[in-house]
Amino acid sequence: MELKYLQTLKTILETGSFLGAARKLNYTQSTVTFQIQQLEQELSVKLFEKIGREMVLTQAGEDILP
Repeated sequence: MELKYLQTLKTILETGSFLGAARKLNYTQSTVTFQIQQLEQELSVKLFEKIGREMVLTQAGEDILP
Protein backbone atom coordinates (compact mmCIF):
# COMPACT_ATOMS: atom_id res chain seq x y z
CA MET A 1 0.00 0.00 0.00
CA GLU A 2 1.32 3.41 -0.95
CA LEU A 3 1.47 5.89 1.92
CA LYS A 4 0.87 8.73 -0.54
CA TYR A 5 -2.59 7.26 -1.21
CA LEU A 6 -3.43 7.57 2.49
CA GLN A 7 -2.03 11.12 2.48
CA THR A 8 -4.27 11.92 -0.46
CA LEU A 9 -7.29 10.52 1.41
CA LYS A 10 -6.41 12.63 4.45
CA THR A 11 -6.06 15.74 2.30
CA ILE A 12 -9.44 15.12 0.63
CA LEU A 13 -11.04 14.97 4.05
CA GLU A 14 -9.23 18.15 5.18
CA THR A 15 -10.11 20.17 2.08
CA GLY A 16 -13.54 18.66 1.53
CA SER A 17 -13.05 17.81 -2.14
CA PHE A 18 -10.95 15.95 -4.66
CA LEU A 19 -10.18 19.23 -6.45
CA GLY A 20 -9.09 20.92 -3.21
CA ALA A 21 -6.81 18.00 -2.42
CA ALA A 22 -5.35 18.09 -5.93
CA ARG A 23 -4.57 21.78 -5.59
CA LYS A 24 -3.03 21.39 -2.15
CA LEU A 25 -0.89 18.39 -3.19
CA ASN A 26 0.01 19.86 -6.59
CA TYR A 27 -1.59 16.91 -8.39
CA THR A 28 -4.13 16.81 -11.18
CA GLN A 29 -7.65 15.87 -10.18
CA SER A 30 -7.34 12.68 -12.23
CA THR A 31 -4.27 11.69 -10.16
CA VAL A 32 -6.26 12.08 -6.95
CA THR A 33 -9.11 10.02 -8.40
CA PHE A 34 -6.68 7.32 -9.55
CA GLN A 35 -5.01 7.12 -6.13
CA ILE A 36 -8.37 6.75 -4.35
CA GLN A 37 -9.41 4.04 -6.82
CA GLN A 38 -6.17 2.18 -6.14
CA LEU A 39 -6.69 2.50 -2.39
CA GLU A 40 -10.26 1.21 -2.72
CA GLN A 41 -9.02 -1.81 -4.69
CA GLU A 42 -6.29 -2.60 -2.16
CA LEU A 43 -8.69 -2.32 0.80
CA SER A 44 -11.62 -3.94 -1.05
CA VAL A 45 -13.99 -1.21 0.15
CA LYS A 46 -15.70 1.74 -1.46
CA LEU A 47 -14.42 4.88 0.29
CA PHE A 48 -16.58 7.50 -1.42
CA GLU A 49 -20.07 7.58 -2.84
CA LYS A 50 -21.19 10.13 -5.37
CA ILE A 51 -24.33 11.95 -4.27
CA GLY A 52 -25.37 14.50 -6.86
CA ARG A 53 -22.17 16.39 -7.67
CA GLU A 54 -20.61 15.69 -4.29
CA MET A 55 -18.38 12.85 -3.11
CA VAL A 56 -19.32 11.66 0.38
CA LEU A 57 -17.25 9.36 2.60
CA THR A 58 -18.95 6.00 3.06
CA GLN A 59 -19.31 4.21 6.38
CA ALA A 60 -16.52 1.84 5.31
CA GLY A 61 -14.36 4.90 4.63
CA GLU A 62 -15.07 6.26 8.10
CA ASP A 63 -14.31 2.88 9.66
CA ILE A 64 -10.74 2.78 8.30
CA LEU A 65 -9.87 6.20 9.73
CA PRO A 66 -8.17 6.31 13.13
